[in-house]
Amino acid sequence: MVKLLRSIGLLAMAAAVVWMVASEMIFHENRVSQVRLLLGAGALLLVTSLLLSMALRLSNKVTGSRCPRCGKPVQQGHIYCQDHLKEVVNRSRDDQRQKGDLG
Repeated sequence: MVKLLRSIGLLAMAAAVVWMVASEMIFHENRVSQVRLLLGAGALLLVTSLLLSMALRLSNKVTGSRCPRCGKPVQQGHIYCQDHLKEVVNRSRDDQRQKGDLG
């Protein structure tokens, strides 16, 4: 969601600049109100994406991380819950043994 808002905001600002140049150079018209509207909308989307990003980071710190497989809360500094951590470690060891890395 944050990336989408940021992308649309940047696209709106780029469109405003292109529209300003095109209206001045090609159409020989002054479209200040339309350019301001596009720039304002782009800036608003960028600020919204920044605030949303900060809020999501803060909520992740407050609530803690969750296991990407089951969604259970995990200990600070860990990626997986205890059950899935064991599975990942065992699978990694099996893969290394098959390759012959551990002997």
